[in-house]
Amino acid sequence: AVFNPTYDTLIDVEFDEEIHYNIVGSTEADPSNGKISDESPVGSALLGKKVGDVVEAPTPAGTIELKVVEINK
Repeated sequence: AVFNPTYDTLIDVEFDEEIHYNIVGSTEADPSNGKISDESPVGSALLGKKVGDVVEAPTPAGTIELKVVEINK
């Protein structure tokens, strides 16, 4: 299957901060540059979501809540 990366703008609900993620395949992942794998906890939580959805995703620092505000394919 061909994976098409997406470019998502999210709001961290707890801190009210805007976050930008590029969801990519696992071989292209580079979290320090905003590229997260579709197989990561945050990436997989965002797959299939639409603008306005709020998702919870586990991270090493604890569960985060993110609101999807924009999706670009």
